[in-house]
Amino acid sequence: MSGGEKLWNPRIIELEGMAMTGQLTEVKIESCNRPPGWKKLVVKTVNGETMSTNCMEPDAAKRNFMVFTLYIRNWSKLVTREYREEELPTESFDTSPE
Repeated sequence: MSGGEKLWNPRIIELEGMAMTGQLTEVKIESCNRPPGWKKLVVKTVNGETMSTNCMEPDAAKRNFMVFTLYIRNWSKLVTREYREEELPTESFDTSPE
């Protein structure tokens, strides 16, 4: 996000993209009032902003929580890692006839 843009009521996919690219530092599950028993994810960004998802079924919240946690702890470092030129694949996947 740039220039003061804010995600009001972000969709889960938007937050997952932020987790994937290392823009989130924390995720937690909180209870929702309506419907009773449902949960929402609350995340903190690297800029210190707090955002939350809509309420969702508890099992969906748990699954998303686990994915976000894995991105924050491990996976985002792999996604955003910079590679040296010699580490990049050199295979050609061009299948056109010569």
